[in-house]
Amino acid sequence: MKSSTRNIAFTAFALISLFTLSGCFEEKAKETTAAPAPVVEIAPVASAPVAATPVAAPKPVAKPKPVAPKAAAPAPVKVVCDNCGTVVSINVIEQSGKASGTGVVVGGAIGGLLGNQMADSKNKELATLAGAVGGAIAGNAIEKNMKKTTVVDVAVQMEVSGETRILRHTVNPNVVVGDKVKVENDLVVKQ
Repeated sequence: MKSSTRNIAFTAFALISLFTLSGCFEEKAKETTAAPAPVVEIAPVASAPVAATPVAAPKPVAKPKPVAPKAAAPAPVKVVCDNCGTVVSINVIEQSGKASGTGVVVGGAIGGLLGNQMADSKNKELATLAGAVGGAIAGNAIEKNMKKTTVVDVAVQMEVSGETRILRHTVNPNVVVGDKVKVENDLVVKQ
């Protein structure tokens, strides 16, 4: 029972598909078929001569208008960028920090205490003074080292003017020699 129902459904589907597709092909055939040629009717041969039905003269076909050849596309115009250039060198510079005096004071105090503790009773004053001076010098150097900064000088040769500009960055701009860059607000921006 189930197989006969399936067979009937399949047959109906196949017939519907066939009719649908044949209709599509007929419409396409109608669309692609040219207009029928004029029919000349010839009368059956009889004892009297019969003239053929006159056929209208073919209508003249319009000639296509000549098309002027297309002009070649203009060459692309190079956009001039006044603030563009190429990285020619990169220099990383470490700058020592500026001392505020705190290192001198703290270093002098610690050095004076250590000098006083190390010396014997005869030379305490001299050892304290030497410890204070040594501590002040050491404290100043330590403070400058703690406050040191790294800057990056990027030399860019400008495209239009040809001049070389050196731009200082406090943060690495992540460019290498040969990169095409744009200068914005005195900073290098990779293109």
